Amino acid sequence: MNWRRTLTADDQPQEVRFFLLLSAFGIVVGLIYWFVAYESAGTVLLLGFGLATGLIGLRLALDPASRLVRERARAAAADTIPAGEGTGAGTGAVDRPFLDETGRLPDETIAPFAVGAGVAIAATGLIFGPAPVIVGLLPLGWGAWAWLSGARAELDAQERDDTLAAERATETAPPAIAPSRPRRAGTGAPATGRRGRGA
Repeated sequence: MNWRRTLTADDQPQEVRFFLLLSAFGIVVGLIYWFVAYESAGTVLLLGFGLATGLIGLRLALDPASRLVRERARAAAADTIPAGEGTGAGTGAVDRPFLDETGRLPDETIAPFAVGAGVAIAATGLIFGPAPVIVGLLPLGWGAWAWLSGARAELDAQERDDTLAAERATETAPPAIAPSRPRRAGTGAPATGRRGRGA
């Protein structure tokens, strides 16, 4: 029973299973495509797609968060997890184990699309001459500028947030209590460390 769960990745998070499924799809379709068409370029692309997604799935499967999900799945199978624990309908009552909501999320922007469109248009200059290169440089330059300036603004905002968080932590910290100086025997005055004239 365990070997079947291992082969089908039943005890893996949904993200891992998704990439492993894509990997199997790419490899199987690539092999079928080769025996049907004997065309090398498409076969290499399909097999490369399958291997790349397989590596991503393997990397996610080896992640510590994935091991935590497998342990919870085994515990859920043994009915050791209390009812109501977990966040959703994911494997082992854990949904989205690789989701990290810490930090800032960037604003929506069309800059990545502009960069991609500019590169695609400029690449046609290899066939049609320099005119598409000039046309493609416009969205490429604007997209790169907007993308980098947005990333810079996000970094500045994150640094401001970190500074404010550090200042708040300093303000809420309890004040340091100064150590009391030892008192001289027989008097109520604290010892100063210096001798008087008559001593």
